[in-house]
Amino acid sequence: MKKLATVVLASCIAIPAHAQDTRQMDAHVHGVSALQVAVEGGTLTLDLTSPGMDVVGFEYEASTDADKDAVAAAIGQFLTPGDIVALPDAAGCRLVAASAHLHLGDDHGDDHDDHDSHDDHAEEHDDHDDHEGEAGTHSAFHAAYTYECDTPDALTSLSFPFFDQFANAQEIEAEYVTAAGAGQVEISRDVAQLDLN
Repeated sequence: MKKLATVVLASCIAIPAHAQDTRQMDAHVHGVSALQVAVEGGTLTLDLTSPGMDVVGFEYEASTDADKDAVAAAIGQFLTPGDIVALPDAAGCRLVAASAHLHLGDDHGDDHDDHDSHDDHAEEHDDHDDHEGEAGTHSAFHAAYTYECDTPDALTSLSFPFFDQFANAQEIEAEYVTAAGAGQVEISRDVAQLDLN
């Protein structure tokens, strides 16, 4: 009986560990975005990756005009940080950098320059469309934001109008680091807020 209890206990420990390893290895999950947040001194940085299916409804290379327009519109939304994340007014944060791009496949991202304005995107979009599909079929949008904040202690929570913009997005798996500590949390469509305390 003692041996059976040991085997059952070992199985209970191993199954969640295996499930966690599987989830981490399968980083591309429809409905689930990934977010890293860091607050260091007066600087807030956010790094968001969202599956293409959640943002534009497809993952293949945009080849039709309608698909290309959908990708361009989505990048435009990501380049409007207020559509993605809302910061407490009391923190006095100013956006100092924003970038967004579409990554398609496993090997393409290193070659893809970030877009840092709508005009840059319009000029470069056609060149990127010519080779985005070469590496694979899973696309992801990547956006990065940097803010300088006058009162970083007031950064107690962030809310996410992101879910209002993209109907297929269901969850954001967030990791954060602040002077108060670090943590991981799942932000859902129902409770679209990240508490940083």
